[in-house]
Amino acid sequence: MVSLLLAAALGAAPSVPDPLWQCTAAHYRGFVSPSGARGNWPTVAKLPEHLRETRHITLSTPGIAPGGRAHMMFVDSAAKVVYIVQTSGPADTEVVFGPLPPVECPPA
Repeated sequence: MVSLLLAAALGAAPSVPDPLWQCTAAHYRGFVSPSGARGNWPTVAKLPEHLRETRHITLSTPGIAPGGRAHMMFVDSAAKVVYIVQTSGPADTEVVFGPLPPVECPPA
């Protein structure tokens, strides 16, 4: 029983994203806040379906401000692009920014 619980817990542990995507998230995180996105980014009508149920990286949360916006970054590793989904108010109110390029990590 204990080994079953341990296996379930280990399987549910989030994996560490590729460093490229960590650096990309850190970069784009600087352009989003509960008040919205400050980037002049392209938008698409909706997030590509193959990304809808994948893991995402949270860039910002709505905070305590009424009407605050949350931002999640979805990675399309095959196409080497990201999409940032901005939601506010009802869950069906969203803006999808992208496709956006990855941002290389600075040299060590």
